[in-house]
Amino acid sequence: MSDFTFMKSGFDNLESPDESLENISSIVMVFMENALKSADIYVRHAERKQITPEDIKRALMLEVFFMKSRPNQLEKCEEMKQKIKDIIREEEENSDDDEEVYLDDDDEEEEFTESKCECPMCNCFNYIYDRWDDFIPQLPMEKILAKHIENM
Repeated sequence: MSDFTFMKSGFDNLESPDESLENISSIVMVFMENALKSADIYVRHAERKQITPEDIKRALMLEVFFMKSRPNQLEKCEEMKQKIKDIIREEEENSDDDEEVYLDDDDEEEEFTESKCECPMCNCFNYIYDRWDDFIPQLPMEKILAKHIENM
């Protein structure tokens, strides 16, 4: 007998789907969700109505520092991964429905202004560039995020 392909070595006996894309997507989505929540708080404290690109950039910078210390991150990533799978399944089921989205061009983009609030969140946002300039990414994920934030 010369065909031994039916034999397994004992490593990875079960066929398991590669979930790398879902895992990375869920991490990035949780990261973004946290950053947008922080940006929303900052914008309200600055008494503005719109989140600007500068708010988002500062929130992403801040989130890099909070990333390791946020509680329940693994659970949040698993929940997000399930949401992503549900959205993909919905999209596949409703692929015939082409929704058209119309943007209102009358809305002017609000200009960024720093918050005058003295709360810890606003202080972090207002002085994030000072901390960012001294930041040296250590983890691979920090290096990737820092690179992309710098290019914003």
